[in-house]
Amino acid sequence: MSYHHIVAAYDGSKASNKALEQAIKLVESNPGSRLSVAHVVTRPSYAIAGYGLILPEGYEEKIKEYQDSLVQQAQDKIANLAYAKVVILGGTPSSAILAYAKENNCDLIVIGNRGLGPIREWMLGSVSHHVAQQAQVPVLIVK
Repeated sequence: MSYHHIVAAYDGSKASNKALEQAIKLVESNPGSRLSVAHVVTRPSYAIAGYGLILPEGYEEKIKEYQDSLVQQAQDKIANLAYAKVVILGGTPSSAILAYAKENNCDLIVIGNRGLGPIREWMLGSVSHHVAQQAQVPVLIVK
């Protein structure tokens, strides 16, 4: 099957690296296909019902450095592709990926499966599970 615009979710994990490798193979086998590598930045809440959390000095800078290194890793992996880019999204990962795919007419979402296990997935949910359930286009979940 031929795809015109693929979005691959990337968070630097082993599963997302495998997913990105698969997305790259799909794009390489379909000349003219585009690839967007989506990295979602989620900022945790630092206050709960009137209670705050004091962050260690330099915390925000460390987070920024880590995010930048992930983006650079993704850019290095797609450097040889003619129509590929890394996009940084904000919000909850599943919602951000789904919104990007819809707004940019992506016809395939490639995402890694973290393998939380049945109990943790039931309790916490899974980004890949939510994306697969809510997507309007095919989703390839890579193990």
